[in-house]
Amino acid sequence: MFPVIVLSLGSVLYLAAVVILALGYLRTRDKGLLWLGVAILIWPYLSSLLERGESVLALRASGGHWAGFFPFSLVSQGQTSVGRLYTSLHSLHHLIGAGLLLVVVLYLVTGKYGRLQTIA
Repeated sequence: MFPVIVLSLGSVLYLAAVVILALGYLRTRDKGLLWLGVAILIWPYLSSLLERGESVLALRASGGHWAGFFPFSLVSQGQTSVGRLYTSLHSLHHLIGAGLLLVVVLYLVTGKYGRLQTIA
């Protein structure tokens, strides 16, 4: 029962964040709010879906089954280990997330005039 309550509350919080970002964008037309939605709402869900698919393909490749495309073919050919592949892909997911957050920060700090504003 407790996990259902926690997951439900988490979903409500994410939905509230989406509504607040959407209303803020409609009011200000600030593209930084759209990027913020992508970076903190959409990318984590997309990233977890990609990680699930990667784990299935990596397990197939490590079992010697066909894993048709790069980088999974490296595991089936013995050129890298499953652990190294997981580490590399996980690091790539974090790099993309950090890049999205950097774009958000740059959009929000530069403001609508396209130059850095002093923060006071």
